[in-house]
Amino acid sequence: MSDRDARLIEIFREQLEVEKQALERVSRMEDESSETAVRLAFMDLRLDTWKHVKFLEGMIELLSTTPCDEWSAKVARYAGRVKLERQVQELAASERQMMELMDKALDLVDDPIARLLIEHMRGEEGSHHEDLGRLVDLIKQAPLQSKKGKTGSEIVCD
Repeated sequence: MSDRDARLIEIFREQLEVEKQALERVSRMEDESSETAVRLAFMDLRLDTWKHVKFLEGMIELLSTTPCDEWSAKVARYAGRVKLERQVQELAASERQMMELMDKALDLVDDPIARLLIEHMRGEEGSHHEDLGRLVDLIKQAPLQSKKGKTGSEIVCD
């Protein structure tokens, strides 16, 4: 592992601890909230923070795991990437339907808190498809690992 990767992993570990502390705090606040709007706001924060924890754990794994069985690694890479692309394409149809339903709801809702929550959720759905599409494209182009061997397909094991 390079010094740069080791420093990056250390930063991610520090951030992970901060996120975990925030997750505990927000979860507690959500549980203690009796008003629905307040509980929904804390739930949104909790889910985003949980997602950050999982992403950071995944980034650490991505930087620290080296597949050493070349054939299995290539098969898994291909299968995983094809599956990801297909699932994102299928989810795109669901997200379009969700956005249409939220648009209908926005036409009917008068409550400013409910309106903001629905607009926030709709914005997230819109960005999911765009962001996931870019991510799928990058994943399909990415090498199997960040370490470079003598040839482009060589698997480098520590």
